[in-house]
Amino acid sequence: MKIKSKVFFIVVLISMFLVTSFSVFSAKTNNKDDVKVPNIILYDQYGKKHNIEEYKGKVVVINFWATWCRYCVQEMPDFEKVYKEFGSNQKDVIILGVAGPKSKENPNNIDVQKDEISQFLKKKNITYPTLMDESGKSFEKYGIRAFPTTFVINKKGYLEGFVSGAINAEQLKQAINSTLKK
Repeated sequence: MKIKSKVFFIVVLISMFLVTSFSVFSAKTNNKDDVKVPNIILYDQYGKKHNIEEYKGKVVVINFWATWCRYCVQEMPDFEKVYKEFGSNQKDVIILGVAGPKSKENPNNIDVQKDEISQFLKKKNITYPTLMDESGKSFEKYGIRAFPTTFVINKKGYLEGFVSGAINAEQLKQAINSTLKK
């Protein structure tokens, strides 16, 4: 009886994985579905200011994550790989992380202090820009309830798709390439 339960559980998990891996990002079929994403204006771990609206004309990937999130940490090397493959934000694709460090303004924010996040990124050899949302407002605007959560924004600045949960490099590349073709 226990073996049947385990087999059933494994089959259900594999089925869920297959369904989500093939439909990670939903594509829109008409302009009625266009959803304007909230703008984010924040500084990254290098001190560079990013304004999402300034990236119109490019495909933008925004990944909300936390240092304590195992799945976030697990997908980071894939995001780094894709970031480099698509030109390190120097071409048609912009890849950004968003972290929520604790601050004086928001001591109950979702993660550790900003300097600890920067050290974490260095230790993991993650070089793509991670925006530091010390207020937590971008997490609120984007309705983040689970980690990681990734958004793909098309060249016109509208939401192309999102996934709540970890994705791999192939899924991310597929979503980016599909969006670039539109």
